[in-house]
Amino acid sequence: MRQKVRNMSIHWVRVVLGALLLEVVLFAVLVPISFVSATLFLVMVPAGCFVFGYLVTRWLLRTLSSGLLLHGLLIGIVATAMYFGLVFMQPDGLASAIAVYGAPLFWFSQAMRIAGCVTGALHRGRQAGARSSTAAPV
Repeated sequence: MRQKVRNMSIHWVRVVLGALLLEVVLFAVLVPISFVSATLFLVMVPAGCFVFGYLVTRWLLRTLSSGLLLHGLLIGIVATAMYFGLVFMQPDGLASAIAVYGAPLFWFSQAMRIAGCVTGALHRGRQAGARSSTAAPV
């Protein structure tokens, strides 16, 4: 299940399970908010996509030492593809989702999902780099 790319393994199981976990967390947190307030829901969707994308990706990549940025990008893209799969299974497909959010907010939310995953991977990489440089013998 791993593909070698320039001496780096892509952990596809981790990517797919991470994307699935992200979508489950987003659903579990955001759908109940939609019952409380539609306005709050529309505000929280892009914020939730970014924050939960960041948290899930940082957690999933905690044991990886290389390819963090690529893994973060792949988690975000696969999670977005899963979301689109759910959207297209609805009766009106993409049109109904865009009708709920409005086109700018819909596309912004998709970008925030991917950006949150990439940011989580970058932050994880910076922390790993900082730890290795402080742990190096002098």
